Amino acid sequence: MKKLFILMLSIFTVAAASAQVTTSGMNGTVTDEQGQPLAGATVIAVHTPSGTQYGAVTNKDGRYNLQGLRTGGPYTVTFSFVGYQGVEFPGLELQLGETLTRNAFLKDSQTLEAVVVTADGRNSSMNVNRAGAVTSISSEQIELMPSVSRSMNDIMKLTPQASTTTSGLAIGGGNYRQSYVTVDGAAFNNAFGIGGNLPAGGSPISLDALEQMSVSVTPYDVRQSGFTGGAINAVTKSGTNEFKASAYVFAKSDQLQGDKYDGGKLSLSEMRNTTLGFSIGAPIVKDKLFVFANFEREWNTTPGTSRLARTSDGQSFGGGSQYNRPTVEKLDEISNFLIDKYGYNPGPYQGYSVKTPGYKLMARVDWNINRNNSLNVRFSRTQNKYSSSPSSSISPLDSKLTYDRNDYGRTSNYAMYFQNSRYYQEQNFTSVAAELNSRFLEGRLTNTLRYTYSHQYEPRSYDGKLFPTVDILEEYQGNRAVYASFGLDPFTYGNLREVSTHVVTDEIGYTVGKNRFVAGLQFEHNVAKNGYLQGGAGYYVYETWDDFKNDREPLAFRIAHGNNDALAQEYPQFTYMQYSIYLQDEINFSERFKATVGIRFEVPSYPSIDNNENKDFTQAFANYGGYKTSDMPKARLAVAPRVGFNWDMTGERKYILRGGTGVFNGRLPFVWLVSVAGNSNCIQNGLSLYKGDSRMPSFHTNVNDMLKNIYGGTYKQQDLAANTQPTILDKKLKMPSTWKTSLALDLKLPGDVDLNIEGIYNKDFNSVTVTKLGIEENPAGIQLPGEPALRKAWKSQNIRNKNPEEKYSINPYLINNADIDGYYASVSAQVSKRWGFGLSLMAAYTYSSAKNVIDGIGDQVTSAYNTNTFNRNGSNTPELGYASYVSPHRILFNVGYRLAQKNGASNFGLYYEAFQHGYIGGYSYSRYSYTMGNVTGDGGAALLLYIPTREQLDKMTFADLVDNGKVIYSAADQKNDFWAFINKDSYLSKHIGEYSKRGGAVMPWQHMVNFKFAQDFYININGKRNTITLGVDINNLANLINRNWCGIDRLESSQILKYNTKTNAYNFTKPVWSKYASTVATWSAMFSIRYTFN
Repeated sequence: MKKLFILMLSIFTVAAASAQVTTSGMNGTVTDEQGQPLAGATVIAVHTPSGTQYGAVTNKDGRYNLQGLRTGGPYTVTFSFVGYQGVEFPGLELQLGETLTRNAFLKDSQTLEAVVVTADGRNSSMNVNRAGAVTSISSEQIELMPSVSRSMNDIMKLTPQASTTTSGLAIGGGNYRQSYVTVDGAAFNNAFGIGGNLPAGGSPISLDALEQMSVSVTPYDVRQSGFTGGAINAVTKSGTNEFKASAYVFAKSDQLQGDKYDGGKLSLSEMRNTTLGFSIGAPIVKDKLFVFANFEREWNTTPGTSRLARTSDGQSFGGGSQYNRPTVEKLDEISNFLIDKYGYNPGPYQGYSVKTPGYKLMARVDWNINRNNSLNVRFSRTQNKYSSSPSSSISPLDSKLTYDRNDYGRTSNYAMYFQNSRYYQEQNFTSVAAELNSRFLEGRLTNTLRYTYSHQYEPRSYDGKLFPTVDILEEYQGNRAVYASFGLDPFTYGNLREVSTHVVTDEIGYTVGKNRFVAGLQFEHNVAKNGYLQGGAGYYVYETWDDFKNDREPLAFRIAHGNNDALAQEYPQFTYMQYSIYLQDEINFSERFKATVGIRFEVPSYPSIDNNENKDFTQAFANYGGYKTSDMPKARLAVAPRVGFNWDMTGERKYILRGGTGVFNGRLPFVWLVSVAGNSNCIQNGLSLYKGDSRMPSFHTNVNDMLKNIYGGTYKQQDLAANTQPTILDKKLKMPSTWKTSLALDLKLPGDVDLNIEGIYNKDFNSVTVTKLGIEENPAGIQLPGEPALRKAWKSQNIRNKNPEEKYSINPYLINNADIDGYYASVSAQVSKRWGFGLSLMAAYTYSSAKNVIDGIGDQVTSAYNTNTFNRNGSNTPELGYASYVSPHRILFNVGYRLAQKNGASNFGLYYEAFQHGYIGGYSYSRYSYTMGNVTGDGGAALLLYIPTREQLDKMTFADLVDNGKVIYSAADQKNDFWAFINKDSYLSKHIGEYSKRGGAVMPWQHMVNFKFAQDFYININGKRNTITLGVDINNLANLINRNWCGIDRLESSQILKYNTKTNAYNFTKPVWSKYASTVATWSAMFSIRYTFN
């Protein structure tokens, strides 16, 4: 492998990583009237708007191949040969990542009067070069697609194999994290992994800056990698020879948000969102140098809190009222005291709004250096933020020693917090892409050199000056409960999520005979950082306001700091690199049959993390697998062979059979990987103190004073006790992979209607799961009444760290590869047609089925272990289950229509989607699981329910549910209701006598209709047409028409059975369905005004 790497390094000038497509291509043959190839014919393709020329000379077979062309168009292509009449094809449009085939036959010029014949240049909708499943989205489709959020996710919904989830789109069997998004070849996915699939709050770049997009589910081009779901590629707009500009404004507010849904009405808070933007494209030097820029400024205003303080102690609070327990008098007293004594203004506690401005900037320069070399450089930056109330958590303080109940916290009805306790989650994303395309040997040899940089930078910020977190308690009905909270949120100080990605790519292509060879060398370098301190600014808890005011000893105190002599914060960091080499041969066996054969070699590298071995953990686990917190996977070669084909069965582009098979290697979210350093207890230390501890500091506003009070200025770096829940990487860990296979038939039906039928099958391997260590299987298992077999039981191995005060044993979470693997299968049928008068239609139906080991949707490794990991024997015993994010059925319908008028045009866009989708709690699923309480002892998710027969049910003992000594649900009623529910439920009734499957039940159908209308008004200024456009985008149009239409179903909980191991009795809970009470389920609209001038 090392020799191969050195050899490739000597061939290419630089290295690179997961290369993605950024350009288009054109190929074909040139023949005479008898069909004989014309060798040496000249082919000139001109990008008409910019005057950019691309040239090639046909080979001995009459073939030409133009690569590295600007996406879009229109193009004019001219074919010429000495002694023959030239042919010109105007108006050709190129799709991103696609190669357009345009053949030409030339006639002897001696028999003709004209020198040049102008031919019809319209594109054929039947692609004779595509092998896999690709959805190409033009600039026109982007403009006509309804999008209130103005996010790329709204555009990607046009992919038949996509499913909508809470966190973004899941494509091609992968979850929302398992697709790879690029813009101009630069990574645009949420690499860190907290939040949705896209960075910068789901909108990392303006839709006005995008030229085209493509979504590839099975791209057999070895240049595309880094995903097991789909590859989403987009390119930005470029300047042309014509000066063009536009200015626009978008407006949203709570007045444009529906508040009625099927079954209820929402209480909406005041909200205003205004976006002001402009775009400009212009030539700097005609036909040579161009610039395009886009800028948007956003103003967003939201209410801080809708809760109010009481005007007197006798006033009621909580329940259906808008009042909380604290009084205006007491909160004013607290505020005045803090200002007078500490010079700290905590901000208001009610009646305030929060402003979160943001902006988007994109600038691109295209330089046609000469006929054979072109360079483009693009810079973009998005900066925005959202405001959040302080966390309700007090971790890692002991809740029993502070609040008596968790629901008595700082965000409950018993307390109020001041404005400066809120925090802003910054969402900044910067990207740079530079690409040099070169052509040699009359276009037969091409080279693409690309560098990209992506920087996801997400710190937290706050209003006011730095001040420690302070919770003031006041007793309520004999229990401790928070009364007031001020100072920073306890987890904001030093909080950071950051990923920097550098990618360099060099790729050579060479056309000879019927073959086009492509070879590339790639290098990728990622660095992830995560700052997280629990009480980094200091966190004090006082039993009463008087205790704080009189500087008495706190009830509890928490502070976290760096484990170094200076006590300075250190940021856990993880570095991931990947070296890749790929080789590919695109073979034109004939005009009717083409194939692509390629192979990709990838070697991921995980450099060791300095000072990340916790010696206490190493000693504790020396006899339990020998794991270490410093363990890193070894670099292992991953091979990805791929084959694709396209067969034009009649040569008329009416019946095309295409398909392929190949391996694709994916990634893991960096939030999981960086936790290896963050949870090792090596570079950070934390101290939790309780009343009576001699180390308890008095109140200080300065962190250094707190630390000096505790340590006396003598702290030295320590070998800390092992964390009780560290993250461990298996040394044999491999990145998740899948083997994709597809077969499709494209048909041209009468009336110029396109029909596409496509089947896809993915077989996963190296599936990643999370295993809990420090527990072992109890051979006795556990036998539940009424069940036919034992379930597994687990017990702690009681592995302890060196801290004698630690209450819990060490239970690490191991990221490793599972012994079983899942699959994805889908069949899609899609019809589409475009009419010359401006109407386009697309309709698609997709059936999908997918199983996996885990859904992989947790933001932390611990949540990945226990979130939706329902199994018969617990989370520590992985088994295959249906992927909750893949809808079995999906119907898609999209209409675009432009009605031209004398002094303007009317533009309509309609998007309809129907699929199985609903909510459990606040998260959305397409499938759900019937479960019971976990009795295995593995500390994981609920267990899959056993569906008993009537005879087995009779052997199950149920217990009365009692409240204040009164039976509110008898055991007999529970048993009867359970049996009635089994027989009524569409899933359970079909699987009596079986264990339920994870994701076995399917959510009800959800329907969504989105609409867009834009009216153009033409204005003639100095002989040029300018345009004023008034527009509106509406999400969930049906709900606007009728509040009872297009609602979303919500299940309170799918855990319907609990078992008490002490009483050996069950309790049944009736599943409660309702309509989802959220703005997600109601209509929303956005108005726009745009002025376009030339």
